[in-house]
Amino acid sequence: MGPVVAALVLWAAAELHVDPPLAGFIYALAFILFALAAATDWLDGYLARKWNAVTPLGAALDHSADKVLITCVLVALAYAALPMTLVAAAVLVLGRDIAVAGLREGISAQGKTLPVSQLGKWKAAAEMAGVAAFLAFQTAVLLSAPLSVMIGLDWAARSLIWSAAVLALVSGAQYVAALVKRD
Repeated sequence: MGPVVAALVLWAAAELHVDPPLAGFIYALAFILFALAAATDWLDGYLARKWNAVTPLGAALDHSADKVLITCVLVALAYAALPMTLVAAAVLVLGRDIAVAGLREGISAQGKTLPVSQLGKWKAAAEMAGVAAFLAFQTAVLLSAPLSVMIGLDWAARSLIWSAAVLALVSGAQYVAALVKRD
């Protein structure tokens, strides 16, 4: 779903100065699809754990799906709509994700694993919620929602995306420390 939502974000950006209400509806569709993708991702993991159906391949595919969703949408938003302060947070999040993926690949070649930390899970939740809040904020602005709604969504998006960036840095440092401790 990541490429689809990213394409919608870019389409909305192209319509922004031509037809703002249409751009708002496109952002609304992007928000709905992103929220559905994030919710089904969580549900899939929950059910796999509940039914004891977790497999190494399933875990790897789930992790990859998370990264595709968040990377595609954050890159499109960074290009089209995010204020520069949130672009900086997005760069921290995506940079950490690439670095940790490289660490995982490197230790995998040695027959070892680097399990997902609880902090990493919180980071993923914060980034998913933050991106959803930003998509909802864009929708609210373009469809002229009440000012209080716009302010609340803006605050939520900024807080959550920056929380994800801080958690990304801390959890990334934890992964490096765990790796160094093993050797």
